[in-house]
Amino acid sequence: MKRERGFTLIELLTTLGVAAIVLSVGVPSFRTIVMDNRLVTQANQFVGAVNLARSTAVRYQRNATACASANFDAAVPSCSATTDWSIGWIVWVDKDRDSAVDANEVISVFAPLADTLSFSSLGTAGFTYDSRGFSLAGGDDLTLCDTRTGETGRFIRVNAVGRTNIARQGCS
Repeated sequence: MKRERGFTLIELLTTLGVAAIVLSVGVPSFRTIVMDNRLVTQANQFVGAVNLARSTAVRYQRNATACASANFDAAVPSCSATTDWSIGWIVWVDKDRDSAVDANEVISVFAPLADTLSFSSLGTAGFTYDSRGFSLAGGDDLTLCDTRTGETGRFIRVNAVGRTNIARQGCS
């Protein structure tokens, strides 16, 4: 007797039905995980930039700044007088103490955020630290949100000493 190998139409339809149910439940939650991770990554990248400015100020014994920059990709980027940090930002140290960004003073450059993210502060376009690592302009609060509503954003507080804190933030 010869035995047939394979599967029946009923087995195929049952397998496809189970796969459809698993995908319909799993794909939306995976999208949420990806969006949450994007927020966390951007928040951590900003905190890293602020910490880089602070440690650079101590290292070079000069003022260092993390500031929003609309022309981050220029040969010599400059700080922008805006509270919209989603345009990108730079970290630079004022080695020659002229309060102007020179090409050899740029430490790091950060590209604009994706169009689905908004990132703004209450009133600060930059954070400057002195040679001891203390903030010269005080602190500020920043909000990072995406296109979702509810408690999906991140609240970043940079205090007057220069320390940072990230918490969940409701976005509308």
